[in-house]
Amino acid sequence: MAIAAYIAFEPADEEAALSIGAELERNGWSVTRSAPELRTQEKLAALVQTIGGTQVVIVIASPAAEQSTWLQREVAAALNNGRPVIVVLAGALPADSWIHATLDTASAVDFQGGARSEVLAQIADRARAANGRGRVIAMLNIKGGVGKTVLAANLFAAAHLADKRSISFIDLDPQHNLTQYFLSPGERNRIRDRNHTIYGILNPHGEASVPISDIAGVAVPLNRARRGDGKQPNFELIAGDERLFEFTLDTRSDRDKAEAFTRFRALVTALRARSDAVVIDSNPCATFLTRLAITTADHIVAPVRPEKYSLTGLNMLEQVVREVRGRALRPSEFSVLLNGVNDRTRSGETGDADALTRDEISGAPFFSTALLADEVPYSAVLKSAPSDRLAANPINVTAMMRVGGRPAKEALTQAAAAILRRAGQ
Repeated sequence: MAIAAYIAFEPADEEAALSIGAELERNGWSVTRSAPELRTQEKLAALVQTIGGTQVVIVIASPAAEQSTWLQREVAAALNNGRPVIVVLAGALPADSWIHATLDTASAVDFQGGARSEVLAQIADRARAANGRGRVIAMLNIKGGVGKTVLAANLFAAAHLADKRSISFIDLDPQHNLTQYFLSPGERNRIRDRNHTIYGILNPHGEASVPISDIAGVAVPLNRARRGDGKQPNFELIAGDERLFEFTLDTRSDRDKAEAFTRFRALVTALRARSDAVVIDSNPCATFLTRLAITTADHIVAPVRPEKYSLTGLNMLEQVVREVRGRALRPSEFSVLLNGVNDRTRSGETGDADALTRDEISGAPFFSTALLADEVPYSAVLKSAPSDRLAANPINVTAMMRVGGRPAKEALTQAAAAILRRAGQ
């Protein structure tokens, strides 16, 4: 099946759109272009669905585009669905253009000289690179207490250790449990003092702000491998920060949030260029931070413990994601992972809760095909709170290294591999 691209443009730029589309088609892409039949209020849902189903969106930026309400809607749909956007500059834009404020025009492809072969080749190369990069996986569940953070750490530690995957974590939860799981108190304090946390990345101004050119450099290596030595895939963390609560309590202005959104996308773009997977651990509720995770994620993993009301949490998650992305969702965009099966510490007959939860999710219209066959067994280590003990090598804090049972380690490795396959990695 051909990989899909969407070209957003105005009629004044149709010649450029046709040239770019023809070049992509010669390179094996299936191309959809802006069209009057999609740009109607009645077809808005279909337009968003089309953009959400593509691998890359190409925006032709020009004075005509600057005045277009529909092109703004197409860009919003691309960003809300986490689609990579390539900006093609076909004409001069005013300094206060919404295109400058919303998209990365600093790295735009200059098309003002026309459809030269080297320019068309550059666009095709950009599209190929955007489609071939690492995948962004958000660990999300509106219901708390499902083991989301500990699973995030251990699933992708398994992928790193067993399958040699490069992994970048982003701790987007104000409670920053993932950071506490990996790092000692002393190291957390040193990182915070240097403003090398996600708070410094999201903060657009002030002493706590990290320059946007430096944001990818604040990641903490967790396997202590020297960067660039070529011996080991990277395993790294963008540390969390309790000051993220400012972005959940509406104490930050809309402008600050818009800039935080742009800076977060830049961070994700930089990390996915060097990793097989960028794993976002987000807070278990619907806030601005949840929106950041949803709009950048290629795939969402929803951990579920076998218990009552599990499907309620999943249904709430599906509604939140659908609202943010503005379209009907595909089950292939989700993985539901049962965590804590065969828990003999539960009261009642062993296995009842497992079977009931599994049957309930399997019978649900949306999540039935998203439920993974691989499950993670109950383990006291996987249920434990984050560790504060100093670790010379933080990866040793993970249950992948500490858990004694071979079945648990194999389950983590197999589940991680299944998730990465579904995410397209």
